[in-house]
Amino acid sequence: MDPTLFGYALNVLTVPNLAAMLAGTTVGLVIGAIPGLSPPMAIALLIPLSFGLPPETAIILMVSVYAAGIYGGSFSAILLRAPGTSASAASAIEGYELTKRGKAMQAIRISTFASVVGGLVSGVALLLLAPPLARASLLFGPAEMFLVAILGLTSIAAVTFGKLFRGLLAGLAGLYLSTFGVDNYSGFPRYTFDYIGFEGGIGILSAIIGLFAFAQGLELCQAHAAGTISGVDRLSWNLFPRLSEIRYTRWALLRGWITGLVMGIIPAAGASVAQWVAYGWEIRHAKPGDQFGRGELKGLAATEGSNNGVTGTSLIPLFILGIPGGISAAVIFGALMIHGLQPGMRLFRNNPEVIYTIMWGFLFANIVMGFVAALLARVMAYLTLFPQGVLGPMILVFSVIGTYAGANNIHAVWIMIGFGVAGYYGQRWGFSPAAMLLGLILGPIAENGFRDMMVVARGAPFAYLAGRPIALVLLAIVVMVLFYAVRPKKWERLEADSAVAAETAGTGKT
Repeated sequence: MDPTLFGYALNVLTVPNLAAMLAGTTVGLVIGAIPGLSPPMAIALLIPLSFGLPPETAIILMVSVYAAGIYGGSFSAILLRAPGTSASAASAIEGYELTKRGKAMQAIRISTFASVVGGLVSGVALLLLAPPLARASLLFGPAEMFLVAILGLTSIAAVTFGKLFRGLLAGLAGLYLSTFGVDNYSGFPRYTFDYIGFEGGIGILSAIIGLFAFAQGLELCQAHAAGTISGVDRLSWNLFPRLSEIRYTRWALLRGWITGLVMGIIPAAGASVAQWVAYGWEIRHAKPGDQFGRGELKGLAATEGSNNGVTGTSLIPLFILGIPGGISAAVIFGALMIHGLQPGMRLFRNNPEVIYTIMWGFLFANIVMGFVAALLARVMAYLTLFPQGVLGPMILVFSVIGTYAGANNIHAVWIMIGFGVAGYYGQRWGFSPAAMLLGLILGPIAENGFRDMMVVARGAPFAYLAGRPIALVLLAIVVMVLFYAVRPKKWERLEADSAVAAETAGTGKT
């Protein structure tokens, strides 16, 4: 460790750097909260504006947008069931149910706490553990990426809430849709049906906005027009989590943060995968009385802790090895190159004051994000007081605008509407939109990992796997998770017995 490491923290406390943090977190929170707009888009748009800034100030601006943008998507996910980013899709499940029960501010409080602390923990890992964790990321080859995707897919069993068969069908539909488009290996169009909109594949943006936001807009349009989402006419403004809430969710928070830290260093995994792994892990630790799928605070704490726990460690392969771990990291990589900084160990040797200032800037940006988010939450929470007859059409309109702005073509809008109708009827018939989205997100990762594994294994995949300890550990975890997923849980049996006893008592039978 550099002996002057902590001395670089003072470099962040300048007016330009603090202003960059404030501007970056504000832009990230607003952009992240709007379905269709994403942190990579915001970072790319800010690059030309950063040309006149010092390199460290410019990159602090970018990483601040990145950290805040991941969290910003949670506002609309919790309040409207319309995830602003793919990293907040899992939060829409428990967060929106809490909003419907009049607990929107409680959900936002624990979401903010989980995200801010998750970002800080991830930032500390970035600052102190970057070299060894970067070397660990190199151990993940095609076999490990394939098994990570399979591990994520096991979460389908958790998000079906008792309707496993229908959830699996929805997940298989998502896997099938993930194969649409021109094959990257052969260049052959698959399942395009001569429709030009399918040639580029099914975009995650269209799927998320359709399955959650557009479907939610349709649901609200059918509800009582004068009613509100939560059924309350005023909100609590206590924006700091209570000690009882932290105590209640402490293990969920810890599991979420650990999941985020680990998934962050795995290339191409990121927050979109981490949130579902953390959510599935939390459901498997459920106890009698937990209300997963109906507004469980522990589920929200796990997903929010994991998606921001990813942010710092996902930058480690970028800074140390020059390998972007995701889309946002790739855009930041471009910004580094534009400002004359070549990522890698040479950057740490030749320009330590720049790279360590950026790392400290990322750490402080998460603190600034907490204060800006607390102020923004006061404004965003008023959406839950709007009449549903107003909110429904607004969500539909913004879904169309956001999809077109994000994809820049009308075909993505039609695909989004198709997903919206499917999500609306699927939710009513017991087919999990979350399971379909999981299949769509993880399908390409699993397919590419499996294909690459078969190439490097030279037709002997089992022998190849036997020589890779991490792959064997992941395989064992997948088998164990599947075993516990299909095995009846003790708390489920207790609740079923209680329900039968209550029904028997109500009918007077003995």
